Amino acid sequence: MNYVLLIVFLCLVSCGGPTKTGQMARQKAHARMDLVNADLASQQARQQFEVGQLDAAITTIDVAIDRYPEKSEYHQLRGRILLEQHKLDDARSAFETASTLLPAAAEPHYLLGVLHQRWGDDETALRSYTSACQNDPSHAQFFLAKAETLTALNRDDEAIELLVGKHQFQHQASIPALLGQIYLRTGKATLAAQHFADSRSLGNDDPILFADLAIAEFRAGLYAQCLMTLRELELITEDGLTTLQRRVRGKCLAATGQLVQGRDICLSVTRETPQDADAWIDLGFIAWKMGDYRRLGTCGNEISKLAPSVLEGPLFIGKAAQHAGNSVLAEDSLALAVSLSENDELAGWILANARQTNRKNATVLQEAPNTPTKTAEKAIEEPILGLVEGSEPLVIVPQN
Repeated sequence: MNYVLLIVFLCLVSCGGPTKTGQMARQKAHARMDLVNADLASQQARQQFEVGQLDAAITTIDVAIDRYPEKSEYHQLRGRILLEQHKLDDARSAFETASTLLPAAAEPHYLLGVLHQRWGDDETALRSYTSACQNDPSHAQFFLAKAETLTALNRDDEAIELLVGKHQFQHQASIPALLGQIYLRTGKATLAAQHFADSRSLGNDDPILFADLAIAEFRAGLYAQCLMTLRELELITEDGLTTLQRRVRGKCLAATGQLVQGRDICLSVTRETPQDADAWIDLGFIAWKMGDYRRLGTCGNEISKLAPSVLEGPLFIGKAAQHAGNSVLAEDSLALAVSLSENDELAGWILANARQTNRKNATVLQEAPNTPTKTAEKAIEEPILGLVEGSEPLVIVPQN
């Protein structure tokens, strides 16, 4: 009897312990529970991150990683939080871990590119963006980041080849906008204007685009179109046009024959910003074109005080003096303009015409001291005033 009880007891003990299959099932159940809890923690961390609770977010995502360290998304979120906290070394480590855990993921590479650009390492950023594009070629943001980084590295030809090549982003408004910026920066204003206009037709109504388009149209000599663009820009910006944009409007008005309106705008700019030599230069050229030599001389004097190394100051003074019959001041001022010119052809032209004009004036002044000959007037005026119609080399619109 005792023997039978012992056997029954042993059977009960053996049946009560977990089997190998039971142990595995229990482990899987624990793993599922860890993943569920980790996902909940990750969601909470994301919400904290989105509302700017960065310290709380990093604590919460660390809980998720402790529960389930194999999930790439947790490390990626941790890296984003650290990136916002400007803890760049730790962020890089998190992104690299995310990429290692899920090699086919694109976003960790993209975020590494963003991080390296913050470090000023565009070459490494470009490699990261290229990897992101390879892992997810359908993502426009990765594509644009690669193109923008190529331009940052002054590899404009490669950027243009990438942007105009065959890809699925042809109808993205940001593509022609970026092409326009490249062409504007490299001095191809007409192409820039065309691409900015294409971006606008694709629905890009960003005021920055309109501002870039206006500058491109001005530099391309498309003055009437530039005026229309500035009018549209004025309607969509709360603060109206900037001082630079008003200067462009004034010069476009002058270039399209609306001299009085253009002069009035440029005159108001000089009153608002009297220390801006460029504003006086704009006003001076319009005054010259209108034959307002007294104002031209005033502009020349202001420019010479504000920016002594700029040739327009003595050029304007010389022209005004020439018209007043002051040949000595005219010759001295124009000679100074020549010495300040960085354009050899322009310098030679000013010098030759100054000498020619002074020789002709020397004869005429014996009879009419304040009346230069029409021939002399035309010789000094026509080539220079032809330059007023554009932005180079004398009427320059700065980049910012």
